[in-house]
Amino acid sequence: MRYARLLALSLLLSFSPALFAREGSANVSSACATLEFMAKMVSLNAMLPADFDDVGEMNIMVDVLAELNQLACQPVILTGYRRGNSFYGNGSLISNDLYHKAWYFQNGQLFMAEPGVDTTIYYPNGRIMAYHWMHGDQALFWPNGAMATNYFRAFDETWYYPDGNIITYEAGYAGGRWFYPFQRLDGGVGQEVISSNWGIEDEGFTFLNFTNQGQLFTARERIRRKLIFDDIDLLDVPGVLLIITRLYQAADMAKQFAPADVNITGAPF
Repeated sequence: MRYARLLALSLLLSFSPALFAREGSANVSSACATLEFMAKMVSLNAMLPADFDDVGEMNIMVDVLAELNQLACQPVILTGYRRGNSFYGNGSLISNDLYHKAWYFQNGQLFMAEPGVDTTIYYPNGRIMAYHWMHGDQALFWPNGAMATNYFRAFDETWYYPDGNIITYEAGYAGGRWFYPFQRLDGGVGQEVISSNWGIEDEGFTFLNFTNQGQLFTARERIRRKLIFDDIDLLDVPGVLLIITRLYQAADMAKQFAPADVNITGAPF
């Protein structure tokens, strides 16, 4: 009888509102981290499009992501009412339950079927970002539909730009070789190398410069400060690429998705 009571008590505690709320809050954090990562992917595809990409569509998607971020992820707390009654300004549904039900974009497109679980993740244009998001060994796709990598969050895997050029053959490896998305400027075979020892302090990298006439030339610089990455940082290839584009003052909106995070890198969970 004593053991039966203990079992009943443990079951009761496992379904307590406090525990259920903590689980739901973690689900929202997971969904918002996913949204942040998607913002990196969309921002990069808009800045580095393939030949036939619709950049206007990409920029619209950035705005769509920003609106969902503002309404679902930026509030300090989610009240019980807000959690179950989330709508956009145009009246379309965000979610019937941000903790445990599907999330939608303001155009009605499904974002995810349920936060915090292994599910397919969709871009606002209806294309798939990942078929099995919570698995680390699954393929990841750019908003234009091109494959970004065969194995997300896996070490020593190849990543591709939206136009199919190689980013790196060695994701998650400090000291790996990373490439710009264009051919070598000296006329040699292959892509221009960013660095053959990317992320390692005091190693060299190729910095692009432009004359007043718009002519491109390169200089060798040293990897210092925010360009020093460890292996975990370098698993977040889109985050690292955004830091590279910011070397050239390229504008992006991805930073607003993590206002308390001084570093854009960080793979979601």
